[in-house]
Amino acid sequence: MDSEELARRAKELETYWYGENGFRQKYLIDMVPLPFVADEDVIGGRLIVATGDMRLRKVAEQFAGHFKRELRFDFLQFTATGSNRGQEVLLINSRDVVMLSPVACGAVGFDLEEKCLTWVWIHPLQRGRGLLDWVWEGLERRHGTEFTVEQPVSISMQRFLQSKGVEPARWGGPSPTE
Repeated sequence: MDSEELARRAKELETYWYGENGFRQKYLIDMVPLPFVADEDVIGGRLIVATGDMRLRKVAEQFAGHFKRELRFDFLQFTATGSNRGQEVLLINSRDVVMLSPVACGAVGFDLEEKCLTWVWIHPLQRGRGLLDWVWEGLERRHGTEFTVEQPVSISMQRFLQSKGVEPARWGGPSPTE
């Protein structure tokens, strides 16, 4: 391979992997350290309100993009620059990654007007470790115990809701008599 061919391949790699909207952004899933978030802004050590801070909104949008790709939605559940009126977005603080500052490993969207959990996305390496239980407790403290869960509800989320004793009417599940 001559130097010209090597230069073309290097240029391709630059735009393929790292370029604007490159595949790195699409396929690598980062947890995000948040050194600028004060401890008192982390609700119960679990959730970080991201709605008012553009830096946090961008992190939430990144997680919304992972949610969209993983579940094959047509649209982003949250955009950093959109109005997102009546919506609250909360970042999830990792319990496993120990740093002086919080480390976002997922996000939760909540419709304040409808009192409805609209979406939850947790980093794949953080799943199955009780993190959703931890987050759910924080959501119930913040929004009460009667909020609904927007459909569609994934199979794993259905199992979680059943394990928490959440009435099927709150998430569109089958009634106990079915």
